[in-house]
Amino acid sequence: MNPPADASSGARPVWRARAWWIVPALCVVWLLSAVWQFHDPHTGFSNLIVFGERNKTRLVPAIRDLPLFFHPGGGYDGQFYVQIATDPLLRDPELDRSLDLAPHRVRRILFSWTAWAAGFGKPARIVAVYALQNVVCWLILGWLSFRWFPPNSARNAARWVATMFAGGLLWSVRDALLDGPSLLLMAIGVLALERGRSWVSAIIFGISGLGRETNILAVAAQWQFIWTWRGIVRQVLQIALIALPLLIWFDYLYSLYRSSLFTTGHVMAGPLEWFLWRWRQVLPDVIAEGWHASSRFSLLILVSMSVQALFLFARPRWKDPWWRLGFAYAVLMVFFGRPLWEADPGGLRVVLPMTMAFNVLIGQVERPGLFWPLVVLGNLSVLFGLHLMQFPGTAAWL
Repeated sequence: MNPPADASSGARPVWRARAWWIVPALCVVWLLSAVWQFHDPHTGFSNLIVFGERNKTRLVPAIRDLPLFFHPGGGYDGQFYVQIATDPLLRDPELDRSLDLAPHRVRRILFSWTAWAAGFGKPARIVAVYALQNVVCWLILGWLSFRWFPPNSARNAARWVATMFAGGLLWSVRDALLDGPSLLLMAIGVLALERGRSWVSAIIFGISGLGRETNILAVAAQWQFIWTWRGIVRQVLQIALIALPLLIWFDYLYSLYRSSLFTTGHVMAGPLEWFLWRWRQVLPDVIAEGWHASSRFSLLILVSMSVQALFLFARPRWKDPWWRLGFAYAVLMVFFGRPLWEADPGGLRVVLPMTMAFNVLIGQVERPGLFWPLVVLGNLSVLFGLHLMQFPGTAAWL
């Protein structure tokens, strides 16, 4: 028997909405297959940590004899944080000799602690956990993001993909960095704020500050512009709570490193100074060489970051915690120094909360002709992420 006409017409939109769930499902399979490419039966997933051949003899004794995958050259940041994870209270004098910038690295202790705890303090397990904790955080963030991007339409599915495949997030997965797990904590904190759990969000944001110092910018999301005396006192106390874990940890570190703890490494500079410098470096190369230019991904990253920041500057939403968080990171980007703009700009990872805020907020764009250009131009860094992860089927055209 054929169903009644009204039943079939009502079911069709439901099935159309449910069909979009296949997009995140395929993306998860694709991401996991890409991660599996970096597995080796002998060295496990240590390829993801990017140990450098030049630092082979400088590793802490705890992991020096483990079967590790070494990359040519000096490697990347993850190799230092995983070594910190073998001694999370920094008591081994060998650790300082193994790190490139010990006072700078040890400020970011949280995800070394999580690797130590999940690895039960065993060096081989710590390395395995540290290599994959970004993948676990990516999966949790993907599930949590359905709160803001329920895959029931093309617009939401596109924003979910753009967020989860953002160049900075996939860079964090590929090189076992701190930025992906930091973004997860930020998203959990904003979710708590949206549900009216401001004390919970303050605790979460405070914990996240131990992952990266810049995570303390979550105070922008926490401040809700409640101007009653009770509201002001509550917000000030919550901001103090956000700062407290980092202050306690810095006090401990100061006993070890003294004045060298507060060196910045020139990561900050005058407004737009190095941002414009990077544009001047990239444009001539891309104009001369086209898509084969060595700076092609840098151009995509610059366009993405610029569109995101301009959108946030142009559309203030003071009552929205995502806008407040994204705006704080957009302002931070303006003051990035040379280290964060050189090569493929490392600042892309730092401003991941701006990227997610941008993708959440463009869902509120009402002009039909504006949404898709914003999605595309604001998320061109996805191509850089696909390139880094060596996704199956993308090597030929990237």
